[in-house]
Amino acid sequence: MSVNQNQITVNKKLNKVLIMTILINLVLVVMKVGAGLLSNSKGLIADGIHSGSDVITTIGVLVAMYMAKKPRDEKHPYGHEKIETVVTFLLAIVLLIVGFNTGVSSFWALINKEVVQVGAFAYIAAIASIILKEFQYQITIKIANDINSDALRADAWHHRSDALSSIAALMGLIGAYLGWMRLDSIMGIVVSLIVIKVGVEILIESFHGLIDVSINETELESIKKSIMSLGEIHHINDIRTRKHGSVVFVDVKICVDPYMEIHKGHDISDKIEEIIKGKIKHLEDVIVHLDPCLVENKQNVESKKVCRNDHCKML
Repeated sequence: MSVNQNQITVNKKLNKVLIMTILINLVLVVMKVGAGLLSNSKGLIADGIHSGSDVITTIGVLVAMYMAKKPRDEKHPYGHEKIETVVTFLLAIVLLIVGFNTGVSSFWALINKEVVQVGAFAYIAAIASIILKEFQYQITIKIANDINSDALRADAWHHRSDALSSIAALMGLIGAYLGWMRLDSIMGIVVSLIVIKVGVEILIESFHGLIDVSINETELESIKKSIMSLGEIHHINDIRTRKHGSVVFVDVKICVDPYMEIHKGHDISDKIEEIIKGKIKHLEDVIVHLDPCLVENKQNVESKKVCRNDHCKML
């Protein structure tokens, strides 16, 4: 399968997942808010509002994914992938607002000692939400990991946090049935804390993406070891990586024999590119810069390599 055909297949799967999650969320909004109003459950109403926010964020992700896949142009030589990171950052803020509002509402319900009217429909809505939201999480996180999409990953965690909040709402209903009337409001506060926690984590991760965070240290060290395994490489003067939305850019400077022929240096650069492509799944581009190792002493004694600035000297 060609790259274009593979991309078309991925896009079809992505659109199918996102449209499916939007439709499910719309059903859940009506079901949970309706059940919450009938039973006077703050937990279920908060849960329903959370599902409503998921509809908005999923639409945002759909638009962001479309814009991020636009090809690079004269004004954007590195592409548009960072649009996805910006949208992820905004989604995290929305999640924090939803969590805060849920917490405030539940807090006042606790203070005012509002009573929950337990009914069969409320239980059905909570259980259906748990099952459907976890299903949404599973299908969304799978494709998010396949295409390395932070925005889609954030949307998946919206679904997971919604499933957790539905569990909290169900516990509140059970508590009300057993006579623990304040448990519903307490669980509503727990829901808000869960949502806020996820929002903060996504916010921090997306912020790092906006300031060109590097790949993790383990991956970086693995790349360095593989490059140094090439016999022609004397030293790695510098290696920099940066995440750009769902892709990664790499710049590396290596120290080689100053008298090496150009075609051989080009072959070494190709080898390094292949090594890095094998180590980083979603690699967008690699720039390899060759620095000459200057030889100051050619006596028949063991030489010692010293790296100074951009050049590697042989003393």
